[in-house]
Amino acid sequence: MNSSDVSLDIGAKVSKVEYTELTDVALHGTEDSVSTEQNDKLMSTYCRKVDRRILLYATILCILNQSDRGSIGVAKVVGLENDLGMVNNDFNIATTLFTVGYLSLEFFSNFVLKWVGASRLLPTLGMLWGVVCALQGVITTKGQLYAMRVLLGMSECGFTAGILLILSFFYPKHKLTTRVGLFYLSSPLANVISGPLASALSQIHHPTIKRWQWVFILEGVITVCVSILGYFVLQDHPEKCKFLNPEEREFIQKYKQREGTLGGSQKLAARDVFKVLGDWQVWVMMGATFAACEACGSVSVFAPELINELGFTAAQAQAMSALPSACGAIAMVFIGRFVRMCGSHWLAGTSALATALVGSVMMISTLNVPVRIIGLCLTGAGGFAGLGIFPGWNITANSQSVAASAVASGLTVFFGASSGFVLSNVFINSDAPRFAIGHSVNIGIMALGITSCVVTRVSMGRRNRKMRESRFDGEKAFQFEY
Repeated sequence: MNSSDVSLDIGAKVSKVEYTELTDVALHGTEDSVSTEQNDKLMSTYCRKVDRRILLYATILCILNQSDRGSIGVAKVVGLENDLGMVNNDFNIATTLFTVGYLSLEFFSNFVLKWVGASRLLPTLGMLWGVVCALQGVITTKGQLYAMRVLLGMSECGFTAGILLILSFFYPKHKLTTRVGLFYLSSPLANVISGPLASALSQIHHPTIKRWQWVFILEGVITVCVSILGYFVLQDHPEKCKFLNPEEREFIQKYKQREGTLGGSQKLAARDVFKVLGDWQVWVMMGATFAACEACGSVSVFAPELINELGFTAAQAQAMSALPSACGAIAMVFIGRFVRMCGSHWLAGTSALATALVGSVMMISTLNVPVRIIGLCLTGAGGFAGLGIFPGWNITANSQSVAASAVASGLTVFFGASSGFVLSNVFINSDAPRFAIGHSVNIGIMALGITSCVVTRVSMGRRNRKMRESRFDGEKAFQFEY
């Protein structure tokens, strides 16, 4: 394991002895036949291969996904509402309808992915939402916008949950949280890139195509082109992965079986799915994810409007909307070190949500521009830091079976997207410029997320003690990582 792996591995709870033992058994069926250095080298080589193919492509496509989804926020400040005759809360209705479409099929998406295969389903979804995004640039009425937002949500659903599921297939448990965190780094990066990019695109002058139309059309076309590459890059699971050699495929399959996290070739049984759905701890964990996504959504969709209402021009608001996301991206990069400092996911996650809570308090308490900008940056830093912790924690803590991984990844995205229902209806135009309702709701949700972290920590500690007490001597049992 090289130093970069160590510095990034925020999910590592596997001791060096246990890691070596698992790898030796996976390779040769004995616990003393291969040196630790050789084990680390083989694992590092395997992870680098998957990083360069699966993780890198997934992150790039996710950046486009987040950019296409949030482009409506930029379009709003460059004339979308005026051109379509939108008044009062029409914009909020449009953003809500996206969530309706997204959630309509989200929960079943991972079951479809297991049946169809990630290498076919995920690129197809990318092409679909790219086309719909581009079609938003040719609409002429708000009714057409409503329809496009529903279709955009339906075409995007399944992508994020699908990526989380295949990452759980490819990576060992002690590597998984890190990679999920890196994947979610694409969210603030998308905002950092899309803000100035959309600002530049909106300056294009054309006799018939308006500025906000260019934003939708060009971003959609780019997504379609990148999605086509997915048919040649993505793989369904390591057992049939074409860019791995036979030794690597055998190694990772045996390793994941040994650590109790089954591979992607395992069957998804309905009985196991219902068993996981009946576990209250899984549902409680999602409260923290909901809170983090609520904070991130405040920055992603409404930051241009919030900044614009502070007295900046539309162009300035678009460019400055990248600042809170940049703070979020920096927080996600360093959140691994902070998790190790805290010694746990739950404490680091609690601190991240507390930071977002403080940001919301600052924004509701004053109209002073510098203070509110700082508050927006704190909300972005805390929200995106939480996004770097909670999804990976959810998947890692529920990786004991393919059913648990499928349900955990599906619920993670489902609850994250559900935050859009709240978000779309609390930041309303009539409440500008203070947006007291929106920030008050955010404060309450952050407190709820903190409570979720504490309850999950207590529950996992109790369950781990019971599993240790009930197992036989020498038997290795699955342990929750908190």
